[in-house]
Amino acid sequence: MKEYAKKAAAVLLAGTMLLGAVSGCTQDTPTGNGSPAPSGSGAPEASQTTGLEYPVTPEELGSGEVKWSEEKTDDGWMKVTNTDGETLGYSPDSGVSLIQVDGYAFKDLNKNGQLDAYEDWRQDDDARAEALTSEIPMEMVQGLMFFSSMYSFAQDGSDAFDTNGNSFKAMMEEQHIRNMQNFASAGYDVGIQATWNNNVQAYAESLDYGIPVNVSSNSISLSGWAGPLTLAATFDPDYVQSIYQMQGRQYSAQAVTTLLGPQVDLTADPRWRRIASGDGTFGEDPALSRDMSKAAISGLQSTYDEDGNDLGWGNDSVVTMIKHFPGDGSGESGRESHDDCGKYAVYPGNGFETALIPFIDGGMNLDSLTGETGAVMTSYSIAWSDDGSLGELVGSAFSEYKVQLLRSYGFDGVICTDWGVLFDLNDPTAFVKAKPWGVEDLTKGERAYKAIKAGIDQFGGVNAIDPILDAYQLGVEEMGEEAADARFRESARRILKLEFHANLFDYPYLDVAESREISNSEEAAEAARESQLKSIVMLKNKNNVIKASESEELPTVYIPLQYSSGAWSLPVEQSVADRYFTVVTDTVKDPSGPADKNGNPTYTEEDIVRASTSELAACDYALVMVNSPENTTRGYDNETGKYVPRSLQYGPYTANSASVRTESIAGDMIEQKVDTTYGVVTSLVKENRSYYGESAQINNASDLDAILYAAENMPADAPVIVAINAQNPMIFSEFEDKVDAILMGFAIDNEYFLDIVTGKVEPTALLPMQMPANMETVEAQLEDVPRDMECHVDAAGNTYDFGFGMNWSGIIQDERTEKYCVPPLTEPETQPVSAEG
Repeated sequence: MKEYAKKAAAVLLAGTMLLGAVSGCTQDTPTGNGSPAPSGSGAPEASQTTGLEYPVTPEELGSGEVKWSEEKTDDGWMKVTNTDGETLGYSPDSGVSLIQVDGYAFKDLNKNGQLDAYEDWRQDDDARAEALTSEIPMEMVQGLMFFSSMYSFAQDGSDAFDTNGNSFKAMMEEQHIRNMQNFASAGYDVGIQATWNNNVQAYAESLDYGIPVNVSSNSISLSGWAGPLTLAATFDPDYVQSIYQMQGRQYSAQAVTTLLGPQVDLTADPRWRRIASGDGTFGEDPALSRDMSKAAISGLQSTYDEDGNDLGWGNDSVVTMIKHFPGDGSGESGRESHDDCGKYAVYPGNGFETALIPFIDGGMNLDSLTGETGAVMTSYSIAWSDDGSLGELVGSAFSEYKVQLLRSYGFDGVICTDWGVLFDLNDPTAFVKAKPWGVEDLTKGERAYKAIKAGIDQFGGVNAIDPILDAYQLGVEEMGEEAADARFRESARRILKLEFHANLFDYPYLDVAESREISNSEEAAEAARESQLKSIVMLKNKNNVIKASESEELPTVYIPLQYSSGAWSLPVEQSVADRYFTVVTDTVKDPSGPADKNGNPTYTEEDIVRASTSELAACDYALVMVNSPENTTRGYDNETGKYVPRSLQYGPYTANSASVRTESIAGDMIEQKVDTTYGVVTSLVKENRSYYGESAQINNASDLDAILYAAENMPADAPVIVAINAQNPMIFSEFEDKVDAILMGFAIDNEYFLDIVTGKVEPTALLPMQMPANMETVEAQLEDVPRDMECHVDAAGNTYDFGFGMNWSGIIQDERTEKYCVPPLTEPETQPVSAEG
């Protein structure tokens, strides 16, 4: 992997030159790492502390006191070591050569034979970004302002391709793109990815100005890392920071320098489908989410030395793009903004500011040296307000109110849209689903311009530069070329600053063998295993059924088969289960379901034959492993054209209680024609998205059947243990009083339940979210207010509230519960630095 960027002397040198950035640049606005953020234009003319004027005429290479050496690596690129300075990497085939100033080596990225300010690694990142921004032509600025998306690699790692087979290298040269999302990361060998990185960085060096490539990715894992909600259940930010630190090294080994995450949205509505799935969240509590956000970002962004000391930005740094500002967890009725049915975020409890806490007090106020998150991604959501107090009814990327709200807190990092906001609905060229909420009637160029005027710097999921070119022309027409030029360059400066933070200009290459070693690290795999074990919450433990292991003899255990996607199977691999138990399970009849696409018959839920009572009589206990209730729809039935509830219970649910809204808070404005005595009158009325009287559709009700079968048929002295792999909170009243013990994990691997069940590991985790008493309290809670539900009370009198959990001794009460089990915060502690933004 990459070496640490700044040795102590280099840090000192950079500090002494901090003020010598760029002439004409103000130094009033602080950035997250404590360095000044230049805000002017024009190339640097002089360093205020060294007297250098740029460009600097170099010394003869190798003359005088030489403070550098170089060697060719096994992967073919050149590694340059500056004594007490920056380590450099360059390709001998790129056309880049070294130049020497003051005895140190620098990369001549623009190939003019002189040292320019942006090439001088002794200068501050902000100054280097400002200098380069002032030099590059507008077409390069425009190319920096979007993230393309690549889906496959050439097998030799020479290039990458989008869904239409377009070459990334061609896009780099023709459209000047330098930022891409790697959708192929999970399907290719790490060595191919590292090789591709080296090839594409060498190609980037060969182009004008040598601007490197920044690769981004959603959360991925080579070692089975726990997700955000899983880690939140530990209630231990220091531990979580150490986990993300290890994850960061693995991201770097895969050539990922920007993580599209972590997702820090508060999830005050328990029905929201992104609580644990996908990128996941840190739960519903503002303080816990704030602290977990700080821990995750600090672990990812800072480079650490071998002793664990925080060095700030460096070669192992992964820029975080936290999402989705200003918070995307309050979609009406738990619906999700990736879908038209969930595009409205609602605030019936006036909790808009509550959702800001993880972003403002968390992401923008780190305790580590990088200071603040490098980037923020906006949500798709339209913030609904009847009076316009939350801005225009458009998606966050197009909302000046929302984007400038973030700027008002002093954030000078990159603000990027989520993917697909520029596409037209039903656009056949779109490689991701279009989500231009609120601006459907605009052209792609008009959408881009509206977002840029709002303050957006970068667009996610754009593989053609045309919308940004159109946006620039609209800007020239409206504000003049000079003002349009300045606005676009402002975004370019922020984007380039992140590339300097990640040390891509100086050292963009990977050691392929080392990348493989880090990615396949046994230490990381063991840490990932531990993180999942530490996240499992024990909710019930009647008669201490789960306790420290007292015997090496394998118990005989009934594990029911589980139904999913037309098949019945054990919920853990047979070979894994056999290490812990003598397994008794069910059998399956011949498949009776419809044929699949290959003509093969499929299984149905009726094809199961449960273990007989005589077979169960031989069992020491039952371990029923299930998933939390899974809704078939996302809140809208495309076949019937009706909105439907999202249920948290397995059994049938019809939304007809007094707590169900008969009229939705939000909805599209639609035309309504009414016959009157004066003729047909057309008016705009708000669409009613209520699902009152409709029924939910659950596709894993057989999980409840398995629990109840075991409870009814196991011998009286054989306990029933339920292990729930949860994506959402759920209703426990359907089965809790019929079973003896309950474990809950959040999007984990089921095998980790086995160490807890057999007493090899003591549970220590706590609930990061409330577990509701019933669906009526779910309907009554407010989408934007955390921890506002009546919680389930079990047969032992324990309440499944936020922060509840048990160990072998009983209910856990420690410094974690003392800190976090207090009334939830309602607004950020940090105050805006200016009224204008």
